[in-house]
Amino acid sequence: SDSQASKDGYIQKFWGFNQMPQGAGGLWMNTAKPLLDDINLRKGIMLATDYDGMIANIMRGDYSRKPHGLGFGHGEYDKADNKAPEFNPSKAAEFFAQAGFNEIGPDGIRVNDKGERLSFAITYGYNTWTPRIAYLKEQAKLAGLEFTLNLVDGSSAFKYILEKKHELAFLNMGSGEIPAYWEYLHSDNANKPQTNAHTNYSSPELDKLIEAYDAEFDQQKRYALSHQIQDYVTEANIIVPGYMVPYSRAIHWRWIKYPESPMTKKTESIFHPMDIANFWIHKSAKKETEQAMKKGTTFPAVSVVDDKFKL
Repeated sequence: SDSQASKDGYIQKFWGFNQMPQGAGGLWMNTAKPLLDDINLRKGIMLATDYDGMIANIMRGDYSRKPHGLGFGHGEYDKADNKAPEFNPSKAAEFFAQAGFNEIGPDGIRVNDKGERLSFAITYGYNTWTPRIAYLKEQAKLAGLEFTLNLVDGSSAFKYILEKKHELAFLNMGSGEIPAYWEYLHSDNANKPQTNAHTNYSSPELDKLIEAYDAEFDQQKRYALSHQIQDYVTEANIIVPGYMVPYSRAIHWRWIKYPESPMTKKTESIFHPMDIANFWIHKSAKKETEQAMKKGTTFPAVSVVDDKFKL
Protein backbone atom coordinates (compact mmCIF):
# COMPACT_ATOMS: atom_id res chain seq x y z
CA SER A 1 0.00 0.00 0.00
CA ASP A 2 3.03 2.26 0.24
CA SER A 3 4.19 1.45 -3.28
CA GLN A 4 5.24 4.13 -5.73
CA ALA A 5 2.03 3.54 -7.72
CA SER A 6 0.07 4.46 -4.59
CA LYS A 7 2.15 7.59 -4.02
CA ASP A 8 1.62 8.54 -7.68
CA GLY A 9 -2.15 8.20 -7.33
CA TYR A 10 -2.57 5.32 -9.78
CA ILE A 11 -3.60 3.07 -6.90
CA GLN A 12 -5.93 4.33 -4.14
CA LYS A 13 -6.66 3.11 -0.62
CA PHE A 14 -10.05 2.39 0.91
CA TRP A 15 -10.98 1.60 4.51
CA GLY A 16 -14.66 1.13 5.34
CA PHE A 17 -16.15 0.03 8.66
CA ASN A 18 -19.09 -2.37 9.02
CA GLN A 19 -21.15 -3.99 11.75
CA MET A 20 -21.11 -7.58 10.57
CA PRO A 21 -22.08 -10.29 13.08
CA GLN A 22 -19.06 -11.44 15.04
CA GLY A 23 -18.95 -14.93 16.50
CA ALA A 24 -18.09 -16.12 19.98
CA GLY A 25 -14.46 -16.07 20.87
CA GLY A 26 -11.38 -14.76 22.52
CA LEU A 27 -9.68 -16.84 25.17
CA TRP A 28 -11.76 -19.93 26.03
CA MET A 29 -11.13 -21.47 29.45
CA ASN A 30 -11.49 -25.24 29.62
CA THR A 31 -13.24 -25.63 32.98
CA ALA A 32 -12.68 -29.40 32.92
CA LYS A 33 -8.94 -28.87 33.39
CA PRO A 34 -7.38 -28.72 36.87
CA LEU A 35 -7.81 -25.35 38.64
CA LEU A 36 -9.95 -23.82 35.88
CA ASP A 37 -13.11 -25.01 37.62
CA ASP A 38 -12.45 -22.31 40.27
CA ILE A 39 -14.44 -19.18 39.42
CA ASN A 40 -12.08 -16.93 41.36
CA LEU A 41 -9.20 -18.16 39.26
CA ARG A 42 -11.22 -17.58 36.08
CA LYS A 43 -12.10 -14.06 37.24
CA GLY A 44 -8.39 -13.43 37.70
CA ILE A 45 -7.55 -14.67 34.20
CA MET A 46 -10.31 -12.44 32.82
CA LEU A 47 -8.67 -9.36 34.33
CA ALA A 48 -5.07 -10.43 33.66
CA THR A 49 -5.54 -10.89 29.89
CA ASP A 50 -4.65 -7.62 28.19
CA TYR A 51 -6.48 -7.80 24.86
CA ASP A 52 -6.86 -4.02 24.71
CA GLY A 53 -3.12 -3.53 25.08
CA MET A 54 -2.46 -6.19 22.46
CA ILE A 55 -4.81 -4.45 20.01
CA ALA A 56 -3.13 -1.08 20.63
CA ASN A 57 0.48 -2.26 20.59
CA ILE A 58 0.61 -5.33 18.35
CA MET A 59 -2.34 -4.70 16.02
CA ARG A 60 -1.57 -0.95 15.72
CA GLY A 61 -5.10 -0.15 16.87
CA ASP A 62 -6.63 -1.60 13.70
CA TYR A 63 -8.79 -4.19 15.46
CA SER A 64 -11.63 -3.62 17.94
CA ARG A 65 -12.45 -5.39 21.18
CA LYS A 66 -15.47 -7.64 21.32
CA PRO A 67 -17.83 -6.36 24.00
CA HIS A 68 -18.74 -9.92 24.97
CA GLY A 69 -17.27 -13.41 24.66
CA LEU A 70 -20.38 -14.57 22.79
CA GLY A 71 -19.86 -12.09 19.98
CA PHE A 72 -21.37 -8.91 18.60
CA GLY A 73 -23.48 -7.53 15.76
CA HIS A 74 -26.68 -9.48 16.37
CA GLY A 75 -28.93 -6.47 16.81
CA GLU A 76 -31.34 -6.69 19.73
CA TYR A 77 -30.10 -10.17 20.61
CA ASP A 78 -27.02 -8.48 22.08
CA LYS A 79 -27.22 -6.51 25.30
CA ALA A 80 -26.52 -2.88 24.50
CA ASP A 81 -24.42 -2.41 27.67
CA ASN A 82 -22.12 -5.39 27.12
CA LYS A 83 -18.54 -4.31 27.81
CA ALA A 84 -15.36 -6.34 27.89
CA PRO A 85 -13.47 -6.23 31.21
CA GLU A 86 -10.48 -3.90 31.37
CA PHE A 87 -6.98 -5.16 32.12
CA ASN A 88 -6.45 -4.89 35.88
CA PRO A 89 -3.52 -6.99 37.18
CA SER A 90 -3.84 -5.83 40.78
CA LYS A 91 -7.51 -6.84 40.94
CA ALA A 92 -6.67 -10.08 39.14
CA ALA A 93 -4.07 -10.81 41.84
CA GLU A 94 -6.77 -10.46 44.50
CA PHE A 95 -8.87 -13.14 42.82
CA PHE A 96 -5.83 -15.40 42.42
CA ALA A 97 -5.16 -15.04 46.15
CA GLN A 98 -8.77 -16.03 46.87
CA ALA A 99 -8.18 -19.11 44.72
CA GLY A 100 -5.25 -20.05 46.96
CA PHE A 101 -2.39 -18.58 44.91
CA ASN A 102 -1.25 -16.08 47.52
CA GLU A 103 2.51 -16.57 47.33
CA ILE A 104 4.92 -15.23 44.71
CA GLY A 105 7.60 -17.62 43.46
CA PRO A 106 11.19 -16.59 42.69
CA ASP A 107 10.27 -16.18 39.00
CA GLY A 108 7.39 -13.82 39.81
CA ILE A 109 4.71 -16.43 39.18
CA ARG A 110 2.16 -17.18 41.90
CA VAL A 111 2.10 -20.53 43.71
CA ASN A 112 -0.37 -22.16 46.10
CA ASP A 113 0.32 -24.09 49.29
CA LYS A 114 0.75 -27.28 47.23
CA GLY A 115 3.58 -25.68 45.30
CA GLU A 116 1.53 -25.51 42.08
CA ARG A 117 2.45 -22.63 39.81
CA LEU A 118 -0.25 -20.40 38.31
CA SER A 119 0.54 -21.42 34.75
CA PHE A 120 -1.68 -22.27 31.78
CA ALA A 121 -0.96 -23.04 28.14
CA ILE A 122 -2.68 -21.05 25.40
CA THR A 123 -3.36 -23.22 22.35
CA TYR A 124 -3.43 -21.43 18.98
CA GLY A 125 -3.10 -22.35 15.34
CA TYR A 126 -0.96 -19.87 13.40
CA ASN A 127 2.61 -18.71 13.87
CA THR A 128 1.59 -15.19 12.80
CA TRP A 129 -0.41 -15.00 16.04
CA THR A 130 2.67 -15.63 18.19
CA PRO A 131 3.48 -11.92 18.79
CA ARG A 132 -0.12 -11.37 19.94
CA ILE A 133 -0.03 -14.17 22.48
CA ALA A 134 3.52 -13.29 23.53
CA TYR A 135 2.18 -9.85 24.45
CA LEU A 136 -0.58 -11.40 26.56
CA LYS A 137 2.07 -13.58 28.21
CA GLU A 138 4.24 -10.62 29.22
CA GLN A 139 1.31 -8.60 30.56
CA ALA A 140 -0.10 -11.52 32.55
CA LYS A 141 3.15 -11.67 34.53
CA LEU A 142 2.12 -8.39 36.17
CA ALA A 143 -0.58 -10.37 37.99
CA GLY A 144 1.71 -13.31 38.76
CA LEU A 145 0.13 -15.42 36.02
CA GLU A 146 2.12 -17.38 33.46
CA PHE A 147 0.84 -18.05 29.97
CA THR A 148 2.83 -20.57 27.94
CA LEU A 149 2.50 -20.71 24.15
CA ASN A 150 1.18 -23.94 22.63
CA LEU A 151 1.34 -23.53 18.86
CA VAL A 152 -0.39 -26.39 17.05
CA ASP A 153 -0.23 -25.74 13.32
CA GLY A 154 -3.35 -24.90 11.33
CA SER A 155 -6.35 -27.21 11.38
CA SER A 156 -4.61 -29.48 13.86
CA ALA A 157 -5.13 -26.79 16.48
CA PHE A 158 -8.91 -26.86 16.05
CA LYS A 159 -8.85 -30.67 16.22
CA TYR A 160 -6.81 -30.43 19.43
CA ILE A 161 -9.39 -28.02 20.86
CA LEU A 162 -12.34 -30.14 19.71
CA GLU A 163 -10.78 -33.07 21.54
CA LYS A 164 -10.79 -30.87 24.67
CA LYS A 165 -7.04 -31.18 25.20
CA HIS A 166 -6.48 -27.45 25.67
CA GLU A 167 -6.34 -25.43 28.87
CA LEU A 168 -6.91 -22.06 27.19
CA ALA A 169 -7.80 -21.68 23.51
CA PHE A 170 -7.10 -18.54 21.47
CA LEU A 171 -9.95 -18.91 19.01
CA ASN A 172 -12.73 -16.96 17.26
CA MET A 173 -15.79 -18.64 15.79
CA GLY A 174 -18.02 -17.49 12.95
CA SER A 175 -21.60 -16.33 13.36
CA GLY A 176 -24.87 -15.84 11.54
CA GLU A 177 -27.41 -13.07 12.06
CA ILE A 178 -28.86 -14.86 15.08
CA PRO A 179 -26.52 -15.97 17.90
CA ALA A 180 -26.27 -19.71 18.60
CA TYR A 181 -25.81 -20.85 22.19
CA TRP A 182 -26.59 -24.58 22.37
CA GLU A 183 -23.42 -25.70 20.58
CA TYR A 184 -21.15 -23.74 22.93
CA LEU A 185 -22.90 -23.89 26.28
CA HIS A 186 -25.47 -26.66 26.65
CA SER A 187 -24.56 -29.60 28.90
CA ASP A 188 -25.29 -32.02 26.04
CA ASN A 189 -22.02 -30.88 24.45
CA ALA A 190 -19.79 -30.50 27.51
CA ASN A 191 -16.91 -32.92 28.01
CA LYS A 192 -17.54 -34.54 24.65
CA PRO A 193 -15.04 -34.56 21.76
CA GLN A 194 -15.96 -33.04 18.41
CA THR A 195 -18.29 -30.42 19.88
CA ASN A 196 -17.90 -26.63 20.06
CA ALA A 197 -18.25 -26.58 23.84
CA HIS A 198 -14.70 -25.23 24.11
CA THR A 199 -15.11 -24.24 27.77
CA ASN A 200 -16.67 -27.57 28.86
CA TYR A 201 -18.89 -25.44 31.08
CA SER A 202 -22.31 -26.78 32.01
CA SER A 203 -25.12 -25.62 34.23
CA PRO A 204 -28.71 -26.90 34.56
CA GLU A 205 -29.92 -23.31 34.93
CA LEU A 206 -28.12 -22.24 31.78
CA ASP A 207 -29.45 -25.31 29.95
CA LYS A 208 -33.01 -24.21 30.73
CA LEU A 209 -32.35 -20.72 29.38
CA ILE A 210 -30.86 -22.10 26.16
CA GLU A 211 -33.72 -24.55 25.66
CA ALA A 212 -36.26 -21.77 26.23
CA TYR A 213 -34.39 -19.52 23.80
CA ASP A 214 -34.39 -22.19 21.08
CA ALA A 215 -38.10 -22.92 21.57
CA GLU A 216 -39.35 -19.32 21.82
CA PHE A 217 -41.26 -17.74 18.91
CA ASP A 218 -42.11 -14.41 20.52
CA GLN A 219 -39.31 -12.12 19.31
CA GLN A 220 -39.18 -9.81 22.34
CA LYS A 221 -39.10 -12.77 24.74
CA ARG A 222 -36.32 -14.32 22.67
CA TYR A 223 -34.28 -11.13 22.90
CA ALA A 224 -34.77 -11.16 26.68
CA LEU A 225 -33.63 -14.79 26.93
CA SER A 226 -30.57 -13.99 24.82
CA HIS A 227 -29.69 -11.20 27.24
CA GLN A 228 -30.08 -13.54 30.22
CA ILE A 229 -27.78 -16.09 28.59
CA GLN A 230 -25.15 -13.41 27.92
CA ASP A 231 -25.39 -12.22 31.53
CA TYR A 232 -25.00 -15.80 32.75
CA VAL A 233 -21.85 -16.28 30.69
CA THR A 234 -20.49 -12.95 31.90
CA GLU A 235 -20.94 -14.05 35.51
CA ALA A 236 -19.44 -17.48 34.78
CA ASN A 237 -16.19 -15.89 33.49
CA ILE A 238 -15.46 -18.59 30.93
CA ILE A 239 -14.54 -16.64 27.76
CA VAL A 240 -12.25 -13.62 27.78
CA PRO A 241 -13.76 -11.39 25.04
CA GLY A 242 -11.32 -11.22 22.15
CA TYR A 243 -10.90 -8.96 19.14
CA MET A 244 -12.84 -8.44 15.93
CA VAL A 245 -12.12 -6.92 12.53
CA PRO A 246 -15.20 -4.81 11.72
CA TYR A 247 -14.06 -3.34 8.42
CA SER A 248 -13.18 -3.87 4.78
CA ARG A 249 -9.77 -2.58 3.73
CA ALA A 250 -8.40 -2.67 0.19
CA ILE A 251 -6.27 -0.99 -2.44
CA HIS A 252 -7.60 -0.50 -5.96
CA TRP A 253 -6.85 1.13 -9.30
CA ARG A 254 -8.15 4.68 -9.44
CA TRP A 255 -10.58 3.71 -12.20
CA ILE A 256 -12.51 1.45 -9.82
CA LYS A 257 -15.31 3.70 -8.55
CA TYR A 258 -17.91 3.39 -5.81
CA PRO A 259 -20.77 5.54 -4.45
CA GLU A 260 -20.26 8.54 -2.22
CA SER A 261 -21.49 6.43 0.69
CA PRO A 262 -20.05 3.00 -0.17
CA MET A 263 -20.45 1.01 3.05
CA THR A 264 -23.51 -0.60 4.60
CA LYS A 265 -23.56 -2.29 8.00
CA LYS A 266 -23.38 -5.63 6.20
CA THR A 267 -20.67 -4.86 3.62
CA GLU A 268 -18.03 -7.42 4.49
CA SER A 269 -15.76 -6.82 1.48
CA ILE A 270 -16.09 -3.61 -0.53
CA PHE A 271 -14.73 -5.05 -3.79
CA HIS A 272 -16.01 -8.62 -3.72
CA PRO A 273 -18.70 -9.13 -6.38
CA MET A 274 -20.49 -11.78 -4.31
CA ASP A 275 -20.74 -9.52 -1.26
CA ILE A 276 -23.10 -6.57 -0.79
CA ALA A 277 -20.93 -4.51 -3.11
CA ASN A 278 -21.57 -1.55 -5.39
CA PHE A 279 -18.61 -0.61 -7.56
CA TRP A 280 -17.86 -0.24 -11.24
CA ILE A 281 -15.09 0.34 -13.79
CA HIS A 282 -14.90 3.92 -15.05
CA LYS A 283 -13.63 3.46 -18.62
CA SER A 284 -12.48 7.02 -19.26
CA ALA A 285 -10.66 7.12 -15.91
CA LYS A 286 -8.95 3.86 -16.83
CA LYS A 287 -7.78 5.28 -20.15
CA GLU A 288 -6.64 8.50 -18.48
CA THR A 289 -4.67 6.56 -15.86
CA GLU A 290 -3.01 4.24 -18.36
CA GLN A 291 -1.90 7.21 -20.46
CA ALA A 292 -0.56 9.01 -17.38
CA MET A 293 1.42 5.92 -16.37
CA LYS A 294 3.05 5.81 -19.82
CA LYS A 295 3.91 9.51 -19.73
CA GLY A 296 5.05 9.48 -16.09
CA THR A 297 2.51 12.06 -14.97
CA THR A 298 0.85 11.56 -11.59
CA PHE A 299 -2.34 12.18 -9.62
CA PRO A 300 -2.87 13.17 -5.98
CA ALA A 301 -2.59 10.26 -3.54
CA VAL A 302 -6.03 9.19 -2.29
CA SER A 303 -6.86 7.36 0.92
CA VAL A 304 -10.57 7.12 1.80
CA VAL A 305 -11.98 6.18 5.22
CA ASP A 306 -15.72 5.54 5.53
CA ASP A 307 -16.28 5.37 9.30
CA LYS A 308 -20.02 6.01 9.62
CA PHE A 309 -20.50 2.49 11.00
CA LYS A 310 -17.39 2.50 13.18
CA LEU A 311 -18.12 1.20 16.65
